[in-house]
Amino acid sequence: MRYAQCLAAVLRDYGVKPGDVVAVTMNNCPDVPASFQAAWILGAAILPIMPQLLARELNYILDHSEVHVIITSDELTAKVVEAAEGLSSLKHILVTGNCEIESVKDIRREIEAASPIENLQDRASDDLALLVYTSGTTGKPKGVMQSHSNVIANAEACQSVLVTEPMTISLSVLPLAHVYGVLMMNIGSLLGTVDVLHPNIELQKIFEDIETFKVQRISVVPTMMAYMIHFPNPEKYDLSSLERVSSGGAPLPDGVRLEFEKKFNCIVTEGWGQSEATCAITSYYEGESYRPGSAGRALPKVEICVQDDNNEILATGSAGEFCVKGPNVMKGYWKNEEATRNTIIDGWLHTGDIGNLDENGFAYITDRKKDLIIKGGENISPREIEEIIYTHPSIAECAVVGIPCNIFGEDICAAIATRQNVDVSEDEIKEHTGKFLNKFKVPSQVIILDSLPKSSVGKLLKREVREIISPMLK
Repeated sequence: MRYAQCLAAVLRDYGVKPGDVVAVTMNNCPDVPASFQAAWILGAAILPIMPQLLARELNYILDHSEVHVIITSDELTAKVVEAAEGLSSLKHILVTGNCEIESVKDIRREIEAASPIENLQDRASDDLALLVYTSGTTGKPKGVMQSHSNVIANAEACQSVLVTEPMTISLSVLPLAHVYGVLMMNIGSLLGTVDVLHPNIELQKIFEDIETFKVQRISVVPTMMAYMIHFPNPEKYDLSSLERVSSGGAPLPDGVRLEFEKKFNCIVTEGWGQSEATCAITSYYEGESYRPGSAGRALPKVEICVQDDNNEILATGSAGEFCVKGPNVMKGYWKNEEATRNTIIDGWLHTGDIGNLDENGFAYITDRKKDLIIKGGENISPREIEEIIYTHPSIAECAVVGIPCNIFGEDICAAIATRQNVDVSEDEIKEHTGKFLNKFKVPSQVIILDSLPKSSVGKLLKREVREIISPMLK
């Protein structure tokens, strides 16, 4: 904490004041949570940015957010400098490492010499705490504004249902620039857990650290779970300390969950959320039995319903768009009132996720609105097909997307990647799918790739899948 207090003093000297936004872009390291704390000590908000972004992507976020100060690391400095070209709003690039670029300030010695700021700046619970830019899968990234009360409410709710105890040892591999990683960091700060930070996904290092530090909990995305399952000879590591793995960020195929639990002798829980809801919306509560296809129930104080295209609430079991109310719902989009009005209607956050609620309140998310395939006038869920394809023993990754079709308007294509050193044919996947689904839902084409494109947190990117397979379609 003292380091963050000293960093806050340095940021104050560079002009950061209450209500400002401070950006930080680094791989996971202690400087990242310290940057969050330092900004909040001063009454400023924090804007974490994925370090994997290209300079042109970073330029857009820095320009749109109009931040005055960004904190980065030596290996990213050149990219940040490139991204900052032409931006009059960005006054200072601060680096917590060796840097000889004239326009960049190496602040290590300033932090060491600073007198710590011990008193927190007073802020209202509705003041901006966190600004997070969405991945931009539907266009330009949008800045999601999260208040202090949003951040606190989401961390407290998740802690209460997962019953995380102080001094629990967790391994943090999720980027601390992603809302899922930020949530886990905030739960740790709330309780005083022990975090083993990983700057990137290196499976061998993950297994080594589980053994070395007796890690009890990990939070991941489904793709990472699949990678861990396929890792050669994990039994050579002592993983007996691992108690629980939390999955989020994307739907968890039930086959992956079952195989992971069996292989690593731990509990896997799934939740659902999005940046506009601070992060988590649903989760399984401590001790609840898993229900295949469900991401759990609404968190405490969170209300969810399913609405139709006319914003009318539907009956239990009916399929429609999930909508959310509660202390986790964002303040709105940064400098985009129109998008805010179109997303929060009559107090309900429209998530864009499609599914239904059962009689016990368990949420079954089938798809994003935009990912639905409309074949011959029939709505088809890509996830339903993906779940079947994942049951084939050769499949490592799968993404089902709609493709143009002269007859049906849209038809079905499955892009797959196989497990290491395993071959499979297009006809074999079609035959396998046809055993479980009617012919209408069997992919008309199966395209085999070495791997599928993913975001920096491991989420499969269907827009990029479509771009890759487009020239390969028959």
